[in-house]
Amino acid sequence: MMRELTILVVVLVAGACLAKDSNDAVIAEVLARDAEIAAAHGRGDMAAYRAGLSKEYVYIDISGKRVTLDILEQRREEDKRRIVSSESSEDEAIRIADDVVLLRGLESSVASYYGGLPRISRSRWTALWVREADGVWRLRADTATIVRDEALPFVHVPQSEAALRALTGRWALSLDPPMELVLVHESDKLIGTITGQEVKFTFRPASAVHFIAAERPFELRFAPDGRSLQFVTWGTPTTATRVVEK
Repeated sequence: MMRELTILVVVLVAGACLAKDSNDAVIAEVLARDAEIAAAHGRGDMAAYRAGLSKEYVYIDISGKRVTLDILEQRREEDKRRIVSSESSEDEAIRIADDVVLLRGLESSVASYYGGLPRISRSRWTALWVREADGVWRLRADTATIVRDEALPFVHVPQSEAALRALTGRWALSLDPPMELVLVHESDKLIGTITGQEVKFTFRPASAVHFIAAERPFELRFAPDGRSLQFVTWGTPTTATRVVEK
């Protein structure tokens, strides 16, 4: 995250203090620290990122789940997210006390997951920084809320109705126990369901053989011969072969 924060002047409750300009030494120190760990996160250096987090760190993720430091570390063991570009706006830095600073803003970023096509996202974020007993500023709490846009998060490459229909049908996933992915054609997209599950995924074409889901970071990568595909979920590919109807 690339954050050049604008300091806003507001009236806070008793005991709180807001920096009135960018010359506030406390604010400047926190901004430098925030930029440092944001850069580490963006390039995938999770060791440096982890060093900037408090032991009491809590993250409320985009789905509303409460993620503690130990859970975060498990999530990031195989993290392949890389920031391609990032811009921040509507940014505020509020000094609550000499040892507590709140940052917040709106981030627009392009990131790739597990080598897939870059995806666009916008989110409102908050970051609570605390200077701990050893005198070091560490991130104590973090939140992210996705801002929904009508625009697709990738370049849409329209396909003909015939091309889309050719990809529909039942696909046997190489899983134990066996599962099937069912694809149906609807307008300019493919709708996918897993046998026995109610969730539907809307896949739109980024190319003739590459489709990206609107709801989650899932992808379909079809083989040129149309007989098999890779169903990529959270960065993990699962091979599927076409079920030939008798």
